[in-house]
Amino acid sequence: MNDTALTLDNDTADLTIEDGHIALGRPQTTIASIVTTANRGELKELPLIGGEADRQLGSPRQELWLTRLRKQLVAVGLKVKSLSIETLSNTVQMEVE
Repeated sequence: MNDTALTLDNDTADLTIEDGHIALGRPQTTIASIVTTANRGELKELPLIGGEADRQLGSPRQELWLTRLRKQLVAVGLKVKSLSIETLSNTVQMEVE
């Protein structure tokens, strides 16, 4: 994978701007963010990929969702080291390569 790519702001999902320039970062982080927040069918080239985080966070079946999300991240070429949910803040914690 390339060493640098456009990065997304964690709060707004907009491009990250630093000192008036678009920030570059790890592509794995951007890809993981897109897969996690996308809904199935949203990505034209990969219609079955989409973590649907907005629908799944807070649900009682989060372990099943994490398993499916891990499979989707691997399907797009990422190596998932860790994947968990902070239940108090409904935040997905992940480490990918």
